Amino acid sequence: MHRSILTGLFVCILSIGVSAPAWADIAPDPGAGAAATATAPSSTAEAVPTEGADFAMWNVEPAKAEAPAPAAKPSKLLRLLHVQRFAGGIAARGAAMASALTRNALRFLGVPYSFGGTTSAGFDCSGYVQHVFAMMGRHVPRTADAQFYAAQPITGWPRPGDLVFFQTYTAGPSHVGISLGGDRFVHASSSHGVTVSSLHESYWSARYLGAKRIVE
Repeated sequence: MHRSILTGLFVCILSIGVSAPAWADIAPDPGAGAAATATAPSSTAEAVPTEGADFAMWNVEPAKAEAPAPAAKPSKLLRLLHVQRFAGGIAARGAAMASALTRNALRFLGVPYSFGGTTSAGFDCSGYVQHVFAMMGRHVPRTADAQFYAAQPITGWPRPGDLVFFQTYTAGPSHVGISLGGDRFVHASSSHGVTVSSLHESYWSARYLGAKRIVE
């Protein structure tokens, strides 16, 4: 009888020792599995430093940020600024010179016409223009046609200081005046001496060849 009891206990112990691992494989605890998955790093994944980590501890170089687009070099910006200032200075000087030019031109209103004249005692048209420009330190040719070919053509209405040309007694440019801006110009007229006229006047509009520029 004692032998039967001992045999039964031995069988029970063997049953428990064999079946427990099998039962654990078949029905694992979901919570325990999830915890193991979350905390245990994969044996094949390579550990990398996270953002803000001390890279010296990892013995690696920090990731280099993408280089920004190169900014304009200060020297180029300075050159551009100098060019803009230079251009602005030229425009300002040109406007100042044109203003002084027209003021000087109007000083001679009423001076009589004199064929071949180049002084305040009497002017012809091109002599008058040459004299006014000489007062500003600018040399222009002596005759109307030479002044026409020496100046630069423009489009649109003339601005103060531009030269306006006309075809009068002969083919080609034979008369010249100094624009006051818009349609007004001052010139040495053979009938009125130094006077102000309009491009809209029928006589001048019919003979107008165009405007050209000497003062930039």
